Amino acid sequence: MANVKTQGTQVFTVIDGQVVRFVCVKKIGFGQDSFGKIDVTCLDAETKEYIRGMRDPGEGAFDIDYDDTNTSHDKLAEIAESGEKLDWYVGSSHSKTPPTYDATTGIDLPEDRMWWSFKGYLNDAAPNDIEVDAALGYSYTLVRTSKVTRTKRTVAP
Repeated sequence: MANVKTQGTQVFTVIDGQVVRFVCVKKIGFGQDSFGKIDVTCLDAETKEYIRGMRDPGEGAFDIDYDDTNTSHDKLAEIAESGEKLDWYVGSSHSKTPPTYDATTGIDLPEDRMWWSFKGYLNDAAPNDIEVDAALGYSYTLVRTSKVTRTKRTVAP
């Protein structure tokens, strides 16, 4: 049985036309979407009836153990402080091939790994609790503004 291992997963976004990779993210939480429900119950019905309403994208988080020599950690902090909505790309552990970006054609996600993509912004964060025998960490709340789209990799027969 094949499983997709999480070790080796990488996070990317595009800033000013450049693909940016975030190095040493400890945890990626996508959050779960919920949907409104619209009551369409008739007055003579015995039970309520609903249809699905609008999607409410979930909230998750990007967790890091802060390393002041890792410029991508500082970039995460800058993004969170700005509140800028970005397109995010999470690549599976199947390969290390990064996405490429062209101003005309947009993002190109390599077919040798699975991808999860979405739009969203990060909220600014204070450090996590500082305690004995621990690394200084941050948990940036991810507020998604779209669903998570899964792009399957191409599997050789």
